Amino acid sequence: MFNTPKRDMDFFNLDNSGITHDPHPNSEIQPENRVFYLMHKATVDFLSGSHLVSSARSFQIALRKRIDTISVGDDWVDMPDLYTFLQPHISHATLEAMCGSFFLSLNPSFVEDFWNFNRNMPRLLQGWPRWLMPKAWKARDKCLESMIKWRRASSGLVHTASTDPNFFGNDMMRERWKYFSKMEGLSEAGVASSDLGIIWGMNSNSMPSTFWYFWEITRDPQLLSRVLCEVNTCLSDISTPGSLDFNVSKLCNQPLLQSIYAETLRMRIAVYIIRKAEYQDARVKDYVVPQNQMLVTNSNTAHMNKQDWNTGNENTHPVEEFWADRFLTYAKDTQSTSPETDEISSGAQKSTEGARFSLNGRAGAWIPFGGGIHQCPGRHWVKLQIILSFAMMCSTFDIELTDGAAHIQPDMRKYGLGALPPKSEAPFRIRRKRT
Repeated sequence: MFNTPKRDMDFFNLDNSGITHDPHPNSEIQPENRVFYLMHKATVDFLSGSHLVSSARSFQIALRKRIDTISVGDDWVDMPDLYTFLQPHISHATLEAMCGSFFLSLNPSFVEDFWNFNRNMPRLLQGWPRWLMPKAWKARDKCLESMIKWRRASSGLVHTASTDPNFFGNDMMRERWKYFSKMEGLSEAGVASSDLGIIWGMNSNSMPSTFWYFWEITRDPQLLSRVLCEVNTCLSDISTPGSLDFNVSKLCNQPLLQSIYAETLRMRIAVYIIRKAEYQDARVKDYVVPQNQMLVTNSNTAHMNKQDWNTGNENTHPVEEFWADRFLTYAKDTQSTSPETDEISSGAQKSTEGARFSLNGRAGAWIPFGGGIHQCPGRHWVKLQIILSFAMMCSTFDIELTDGAAHIQPDMRKYGLGALPPKSEAPFRIRRKRT
């Protein structure tokens, strides 16, 4: 996928120590060469807790700058596609928050190159040669060259006390580089392919998911009204009409916003989850998975299992259809503080007052990020990115779908790789809200 040199792949494949703090007892890998554990640790450390809070702030500032450049006034403007409209703005803000503004100034065409590369990912994964798809290979080459250029230009600051976010964003990439610098078996090209992989992970699935989040809400005026009520309660005290600022923690804990997020991922993510019985045979119920054999499951099978999901009164909201309230519960009495005793949404409630977002009982059923210790360590960032992007955009602009955009379907060519992008354009109209 990321054109990792064979020598570096051999180095990666030697690491059988696992991703937990303590290496597997049968592993002889040196601590500094525990590449999978160290990469996982850097992602967990910098995409959660206090680092996630600062990243959210950086993302909000960066996206606000992008929004201010959009040349739309208070009159309606027709645009051809909501997905390609959102893509550059949210991608730029993500990269600035994660990697710093210096990365984008050094590689001004990176966002365009990245999405050209990502568009052809399924065929690259199938091993199509350069002569059959030279543009896709060239786009990937340019992305890898950008990673090398950035690392070389920033190398003098990696081991310093500099905390300038313009160079390293939230410092996750710098932490990874510190680890990589101690691995003698890893080349510059290998580091670049790993860096491109983490950037791909931060954008390729969250961007389609963000689109579907916008799409599901904006195609339903009643739902949009309910959502904006929640969004408006999360404006911070320093917010002004010309410069909206959100209490991100409060925003990302709103019940309806969270339920729509969870339902969007249930509907639009189809990923193959691959596990291997590395050290001995593994037993899964009545089945035995032999050592070194792969076990593959599909998230879509669990997400569409009728037995696992609330479908409302008399199956009025089947699993094949989007239902914004599917993950909401309601307390049986106003004094209840325990979600475990809540009643699930019936679909008859007219208000989300008293509602709570709940994933209780969904273990093994809601798995857009995989499961167990191997689940995606960037999942908290994805949730923040999707909900905050919507709140900022739809608090600044009125957005309405037009010309049949309410009936588009997902593109199944990326099935198994994560979030499914839209198959066709979603035309819309937009205007800046009158203050």
